[in-house]
Amino acid sequence: MKEDIPTSCVAAVFSDIEPDAQLKDIEKFMRDHGSAINLDNIAGELEDKLKSIITDLKNIIGESIPEGEMEMFLNSVMSLILLIPEDKIKEPIVEFAEAITSANVPEKYGPMQLRVLTNLIYVVPERITTEKYKILLNLIKCARDHRCINAASVGINQVKKWISDWKVPTEQVQQLYRSMHEAYTVAGDSANALQMSLELLGTYTKETALKARSDAEKCIITSINDPNVFVMDHLLLLEPVKVLEGGTIHKLLNIFVSGRLQDYLDFYAAQKTAIESQGVKHDRNVAKMRVLTFLQSAENQKEVTFDTIEKEMQIPTDEIESFIIEAVRTKMIRCKIDHLARKVIIDSTVQRTFTKQHWVSLKEKLEAWKANLNMINNNLKTIVGTSK
Repeated sequence: MKEDIPTSCVAAVFSDIEPDAQLKDIEKFMRDHGSAINLDNIAGELEDKLKSIITDLKNIIGESIPEGEMEMFLNSVMSLILLIPEDKIKEPIVEFAEAITSANVPEKYGPMQLRVLTNLIYVVPERITTEKYKILLNLIKCARDHRCINAASVGINQVKKWISDWKVPTEQVQQLYRSMHEAYTVAGDSANALQMSLELLGTYTKETALKARSDAEKCIITSINDPNVFVMDHLLLLEPVKVLEGGTIHKLLNIFVSGRLQDYLDFYAAQKTAIESQGVKHDRNVAKMRVLTFLQSAENQKEVTFDTIEKEMQIPTDEIESFIIEAVRTKMIRCKIDHLARKVIIDSTVQRTFTKQHWVSLKEKLEAWKANLNMINNNLKTIVGTSK
């Protein structure tokens, strides 16, 4: 999804044409594209005619209609739906959203469908939040089916704001987050897919965590497989992940959180079948564990010798330079190679895990900085006082 946009940026869908004339235009458009609809045969109010139009949408929405014309047509239908009294509008807007989502059109039409559904969310009355949620769910389903979620004009933060404003029940939030995870996954956006997986797991409590066991396993596997994810200790704090404690996948996660390469190799030798059945790749695991082991060796160190790298990372001397280059590319470490001294000079590293000891150390450093600043401040005051 793109960055969130203000409501004022949403395309207007209101029409100056009188409803009867607009109905005639819509009817003609539909009949020109294969529909047998005849609104003259439908007695009743506007909502009755619109119900017939929405029901027949599936018969005309197709790739034979240019994308631009289709969008104008759907916005025209939407503008009439908005004229229905609020006490009768709930069913038509949801049926309209479902008709757009289920339309049998090529993937290239996906962004257009998302624009129409986004407009619909913004323009329907604020009070009918249940229906807004259903429209949003259809929007995500459409984005998943057409692999185009990053074409949506509302971002994750906007979705979370809507969830809060609409007071969406937890189970429905979970359904939405799970759909968003799937949409990002099929679109190849691993970063946002992982974020939505974390958001999903964060909605479960200790009492409901067991229901998310499968989601927790997927989240761990996604994190391990993602070449850009190296810090994973936060996963251990999630209630659904705690449910997995003692199992193969949880033990594997712990190795990626705080273990070393040899720990992984020993575990793999003992649990090869179980590990490979989880959908992780051994070669990728070894490559990532080498980087993580290097980070651990470099923590609180000013240098790491080639001998240590050869032993701990199990890398021959002639491959050390390429390994260091790849490690630096992860942005988890800043360092440089001293070939003559056969060592790597460490500038900085990202903390692989943040334990209670790290918090204590950070607290001590902050207190020391505070004391030093107070001392400097007092010295400055003394200097200013003596200069008067």
